[in-house]
Amino acid sequence: MTIAEMLNTLDNATDSPFYDICHYLSNDNFNDAVICIKDYFKCDDTTAKAVCMDFKTTIYDDLYKPHSQLSPTEIAHNNAIAQEWQNKPKCPTCNSTNLKKISATSKVVNTAVFGMFGTKRFKQFHCNNCGYEW
Repeated sequence: MTIAEMLNTLDNATDSPFYDICHYLSNDNFNDAVICIKDYFKCDDTTAKAVCMDFKTTIYDDLYKPHSQLSPTEIAHNNAIAQEWQNKPKCPTCNSTNLKKISATSKVVNTAVFGMFGTKRFKQFHCNNCGYEW
């Protein structure tokens, strides 16, 4: 049996050798994958290593290794957007980012109306969803 025929057999296999080999390769156990191929095809060590290398490069890497479809510019742009979202303040009650900053005028008016009992002077944000202020 040729190496190409062995690869075709493994590629179309629905039984355990395919999954065993993938498991060994995912754990970087190349030697165990070679042994599995040797046992399954009853071939010599050199042929099993060649089949394992070809299996890894043609079948396994295409199935299990992530391939990025984004360009480096798009990745940098997405990272900048993610960083911007992480830096936005969030309501501690409802995790909303729909907030407004409490103005100095509002703090002064609250203190003037309620005196020492006005607590708005200690707050910075007002949540437009739940109304919580902190």
